[in-house]
Amino acid sequence: MDYWTGLCFLNILNVVFTTPDMFYTVHMDKKAFDDAQGSCKLDKGFLTNMENQGEIAKILQAIENKGDITMTSFWIGLRKEKSDCVQPNLPLMGFSWIIGNSTEFDASKWKSEPQRTCTSALCALLSVTYKGSTIESWQFVSSGCKHAYPFVCKREGQREQWPCPYPTMHGKADIMQKHHDPYTLQVTCNSGPSFTLTCSQSTREWRLQNQPDTDISGLCMECNQGYRKDKQGFCVDVDECKEPHVCKHKCMNTLGSYKCKCPDTHGMDGKDSDNCSEAGNDSVHFEGNTGDLSNIIIPVIIALLIFVVLVVITVAIVKCCLIRRSKKRAKKRAEVSKESMALNGSDSMEKVSDREVI
Repeated sequence: MDYWTGLCFLNILNVVFTTPDMFYTVHMDKKAFDDAQGSCKLDKGFLTNMENQGEIAKILQAIENKGDITMTSFWIGLRKEKSDCVQPNLPLMGFSWIIGNSTEFDASKWKSEPQRTCTSALCALLSVTYKGSTIESWQFVSSGCKHAYPFVCKREGQREQWPCPYPTMHGKADIMQKHHDPYTLQVTCNSGPSFTLTCSQSTREWRLQNQPDTDISGLCMECNQGYRKDKQGFCVDVDECKEPHVCKHKCMNTLGSYKCKCPDTHGMDGKDSDNCSEAGNDSVHFEGNTGDLSNIIIPVIIALLIFVVLVVITVAIVKCCLIRRSKKRAKKRAEVSKESMALNGSDSMEKVSDREVI
């Protein structure tokens, strides 16, 4: 055997005996069994089988990495066709993997015996139980194939780093790939809220996990004062009355704000504050305003400045009037004084004349 023949033979052996790389993707958008299998095929994969303990460990780790402990049931590639019967004496109860048609497995891994039927198709779910954020145990559960659940795909080859275009979002946020999963992004807005985005294999578009109709571009846009983002990305009213020490007596929530009210004497102990006593029972004595304070402070400052200017002008006018009045009075006094002096002078001249005559 020459060199080139030997090299070709080694390459053939490498292709035959080398196990291809496998990776698993967990999809949180809920679909029926056949639709889930179709989504896996779009990504050149299939609903996963579970051939050995090493593979099972990787699948459970992929589910854990999603970080959503509310999701506990996932479609896997295990199914019983209509023409087959449920057989309790078999490890897979008459089910088989859709890839490979293997029926080897541990019978104790069924959570409960599937419904015995030979005329209806049944599909299997991987059911997991969490302890904290870690999967403590897992089992199989049978279900009707048309029910919608998350699912786990299996694919050979290299994992794509970014199978979907980067999402367009308004507002400031930190966006990172979650747990090395190219189909999941964790978005943390600078304003506080945090969201999980998943990529659809069919459309290659990002959407909010479990809320496909939400416009993700506005998830990190800030809400008006008195509102905040909910888990669906919508701005909802903040109920200030649920916060401690908001009002002394009764609190009434309003859209974007709240009101503090005096107590009702029939329903309260009657120990009103002074303000409530003056206002009367069940009357509003304070209205909380969660709006922008600048909208209140700026007009108040402007009003105060206008008031000060008016006071200054008024004082100046009054002062000018007083000065003018004072000057008029002084001038009048001077004129009166001159007239008096003139009269006194004329009287003296008359007396002198009289004396000369005598």
